[in-house]
Amino acid sequence: MHLVRYHVAVSLDGFIAPVDGATEWLEPYGKVAMGFIGPWMKQIGGIIVGRTTYDRSIRMGGWMWGQTPALVMTSRPLLKGPQTVEPYGGDPAQGLARLRARMIEQDLETDIWLFGGGVTAGLFLNKTLIDLIEVAIIPVALGQGKPLFADVEARTTFDHAGSQPIGMGVVINTYRRQLPAFRRGSVRN
Repeated sequence: MHLVRYHVAVSLDGFIAPVDGATEWLEPYGKVAMGFIGPWMKQIGGIIVGRTTYDRSIRMGGWMWGQTPALVMTSRPLLKGPQTVEPYGGDPAQGLARLRARMIEQDLETDIWLFGGGVTAGLFLNKTLIDLIEVAIIPVALGQGKPLFADVEARTTFDHAGSQPIGMGVVINTYRRQLPAFRRGSVRN
């Protein structure tokens, strides 16, 4: 079904990055993160990323997701990038459909990682396109920074689906989007 999974590290005070977008606050936790993310990536067959996050990953050493089909949400053209990366500036639902079609062409039955950042995550949340939120709570308070979701228009409720400590005080909390009552089987006859 290609679930959309927003998997992201977040500080104790709810930020995915400091105001400048730097990542050095995550460095002490890299070893425990890699122990988790390696096996987790086997469940992922497509990636959605915002332009700022994409540009930052390119500057940090290049696109590290190999041949995984990817969609970059952007209104600007991409300079020479990997062949697997498609820039897209339209409606998130249509972009998601395009990525799913590419995955089906390649017989990928795995999920989609909504890689970030908060602006892109907010766009997808507003369209109820996020199935799971997986937040790696990092035991650091940043004080201020980039929010988990930007420009959210309405409340969306998620159910807690599990928690997994992975070391050094990092806990992955997983939340599943609530379905309307009639789809959850709670309607009484």
